[in-house]
Amino acid sequence: MTDQASSKETIVIHAVGNIAPRRVEYGEPVESLFALAQQKIKEADVSLCNAERLFTTKGCLQYRKHDLHNFADPRIDPENAKSLVSGGFNVVSHANNACFDYGPDALLDSIEVFRRNGMQVIGAGKDIAEARKPAILEPKGIKVGLLAYNLLLHVESEAREGKPGCAPIHVSTYYEADETQKFLPGIPPKIITIPQEDDVLAMEEDVRKLRGQVDVVVVSMHWGRPGPPGTIDMYQPTVGHRAVDAGADLIVGHHGTTTRGIEIYKGRAIFYCLANFAMERHRHLRPVEPGWERNPIPKDARYIMMAKCVASKEGIQKVSFLPCYSNQRAEPEFLSRTDARFQEVFHYIEPQCKELGTTLSVEGEEVIVFNSTKTP
Repeated sequence: MTDQASSKETIVIHAVGNIAPRRVEYGEPVESLFALAQQKIKEADVSLCNAERLFTTKGCLQYRKHDLHNFADPRIDPENAKSLVSGGFNVVSHANNACFDYGPDALLDSIEVFRRNGMQVIGAGKDIAEARKPAILEPKGIKVGLLAYNLLLHVESEAREGKPGCAPIHVSTYYEADETQKFLPGIPPKIITIPQEDDVLAMEEDVRKLRGQVDVVVVSMHWGRPGPPGTIDMYQPTVGHRAVDAGADLIVGHHGTTTRGIEIYKGRAIFYCLANFAMERHRHLRPVEPGWERNPIPKDARYIMMAKCVASKEGIQKVSFLPCYSNQRAEPEFLSRTDARFQEVFHYIEPQCKELGTTLSVEGEEVIVFNSTKTP
């Protein structure tokens, strides 16, 4: 690793959840999506997001026969990628449940769109080797490596040798009867979710290899499900912990529409769900709250956040998040501490973190998860 950076030099890493801009379809300037947020996002040296749609006009609908979650075509005009550029993002994860909806041509074209716009892509590629390849950035002489995996796999969406797709971690689901409640007809079974061991071992191999090349390792996980607030499935801590054990410094998760708790495991933060940062709907197929047609989400899904990490050559020193609000135009807005919505976001996520043993504190306009530079 380079010796150019001193041990006191620090950088900032930002990570957000799902993004799907449609400004082109609305006939609006692409830079307008992040007009309320880009100044904050651009304060980071490394900014990561999850591209939840395909930025392409190519391909044909694959194996899914339902109504595409009522979100219409998962492909969006490639010019929308300029929204991410103007917003300040330089790394994009394409490992998610939408990445293969329109087949290999659409995925590969979408990846090329991001690359042409100067962004690195992780978690997907022309074959499994490329899908597992990390992005490596070196701001101020501090090397940051990023990997991404999809745990919500549609049929044939995973990459293989000679086949495009995403970096997969398959998860099996089992149902176990509650033997203590047999006398109650219709009692729900216990749901057991177990990640496939070969895929987890491959992920660990990637992390360990990257660990030897960089100062900081960030792993993006597309996992979890919509559900009651705070829902974390059994397999998620298993995978998150094993990524940390292999050498990851930070885990950032996404997929669910609401934020989930943050766990500190062996001094490393696991953000279980960063939620939808900017998911703009072009057409919605069922009635929604008037005025929210472009962003048809319940109130608690409007409470979002951006993870922030301060790192040096010794690793991550401070982890926090910036409370945000998703408005009617699906635009993320960072909140001042004096804004009542700041407290709403804080009080929504705090009990979920407390259940995971994490104590939050407010410092300025950030919520501190941990700070290794301060003595307890």
